[in-house]
Amino acid sequence: MSAFMDDAVLLYVQELIDWESYFNWRKGEDGDVDADRAALQEILETAAAICEEHAPALREGWDDEVKLVDDQVVYPKHIKEALDALTEAGLISFGVEEEYGGFGLPSFVANVILQMVSRADAGLMTILGLQAGVAEDIQKYASDELKQQYLPRFASGEVAGAMDLTEPQAGSDLGAIQTRATEKDGRYFLDGNKIFITNGGCNIHLVLARDHATFDDSKGTTKGLSLYLVPRVLDSGENNKVHVTRLEEKLGIHGSPTAAITFDHSEGFLVGEQGEGFKAMLSLMNNARLGVAAQGVGIAEAALQEALQYAKDRVQFGVPIATQPLMKDRLAKMTLELEGSRALLYRACSLVDQNAAIEKVMARIADGSTELSNAEQIELQALYERNATRIRLLTPLAKYMGTEAADSISRDAIQIHGGLGFMAESTVGKLHADAIITTIYEGTSEIQVSFALKELAKGALTVVFESLEQELKTFDEPKMKEQADKVLQGMNQILGASGALLADFNYALMSAQSLAEVVASVIAGAELLKQAKADPRRFDLAASWISRRMNDLESRCKRIKEGSVDRLDCADAIIDLKA
Repeated sequence: MSAFMDDAVLLYVQELIDWESYFNWRKGEDGDVDADRAALQEILETAAAICEEHAPALREGWDDEVKLVDDQVVYPKHIKEALDALTEAGLISFGVEEEYGGFGLPSFVANVILQMVSRADAGLMTILGLQAGVAEDIQKYASDELKQQYLPRFASGEVAGAMDLTEPQAGSDLGAIQTRATEKDGRYFLDGNKIFITNGGCNIHLVLARDHATFDDSKGTTKGLSLYLVPRVLDSGENNKVHVTRLEEKLGIHGSPTAAITFDHSEGFLVGEQGEGFKAMLSLMNNARLGVAAQGVGIAEAALQEALQYAKDRVQFGVPIATQPLMKDRLAKMTLELEGSRALLYRACSLVDQNAAIEKVMARIADGSTELSNAEQIELQALYERNATRIRLLTPLAKYMGTEAADSISRDAIQIHGGLGFMAESTVGKLHADAIITTIYEGTSEIQVSFALKELAKGALTVVFESLEQELKTFDEPKMKEQADKVLQGMNQILGASGALLADFNYALMSAQSLAEVVASVIAGAELLKQAKADPRRFDLAASWISRRMNDLESRCKRIKEGSVDRLDCADAIIDLKA
């Protein structure tokens, strides 16, 4: 089996996800769950084999950048070859349904594939991830005509997609978007500029633009924004005046084109409802955040493997440095950081999949093809709503934890390599350069913890903790119960500290990172215990996470309770010394 397909992934495929409910809800019939699960495992094994095969060339070609030739983006040879291999295997546009020629893969499987691809090359992942995300947004919001026209082409790899949000004056503040969409005789035409567009040389752009009719009134808000599908070439063969004006030079992810785009009265096709573009784009962004979390986990996995191998091989004072106590502790900390962030991602993905399957059965109930009692429907709807609340919290937490882990672990891997790690040709140095962007795009780490704080303020903490409490109380084996009780105690400390944030919004914002860390710690702790119950070899991993993180949680909660917004005044005074 490929090194890219590890025991933790198999644990979820074979035991830790309720595939029976997933497939029954999704398909509406009692199928062969074992066969369906085996098919998913085969897909993951295929992806792992492709990634492992192409990883050496991808790492060797890391310095080779995409090029802009006559308004067309040209991929480096190693990127194109790996992308072609994945396309030939059908491992693109993961979520496109079977009726359009895709596999309709669950979020868990799709994100594990993105994790594997990122472990081989993070730049390749951004191309693949955007392809999948754009296709899924079209599938969810576009008209039947647009779906029939474009989704089979996404599934086959004929076209690829980009998400066009950022403008020179509009980064995280989408209310500042000025790209204009003008309607004429039922057709829409876009004018404006976008920057930092990942995969910007692609055929299909999903563009967030402000509608001309409400342009002045809606400025500064996300109202009046609509989402448009803008092809570079129209079906007539006519050039649609979508121009790639430049490609950015970046610290990392060199194989991925990051482009500036100009729309010169380019024709676009409305996706979703007029003025509801922000809602449609938010769906894509949330999926993309899980994808970037997977990217972070993949980079961290690659960096950790490089560090482990080097520490075993590097001999100092007559022994491998891996045997030194300080080194052992650092490698263990890196492993915990990786596994904790991965556990959080996998839990989020499993909830997304469960709700996607529930949507299928609810749609069949609505059209009369499936019958459930009123009580069953009420129970299903309640589960869906609880899951939705949990997903809204876990998505920013998973993105925050996964990407910060990539940054931290790849930095530690450089330290383990010593001076060699600082050399331009070092693999760990390249991985760290790739990792940095993951904490920035699709919403910075600061934005993610702010989003998490917003969900907590809306009551997500109660919903998440009620579920966690029920789960933790099922661990009755003495060793497992001892660890579960520690997590329960941590949850109570969080509840006690969170009240201190309600009095002052600015203090809450200042403490958002600490709150996100402690909430993520208990969720990941419960997930790691679940893993350990299924595979006792993982008990020490779970117990070590809980020991380290609960100690950190206690000190963070104490600081939250004892602190105040006065820290902001202190920060101003400190900054003023250098201003």
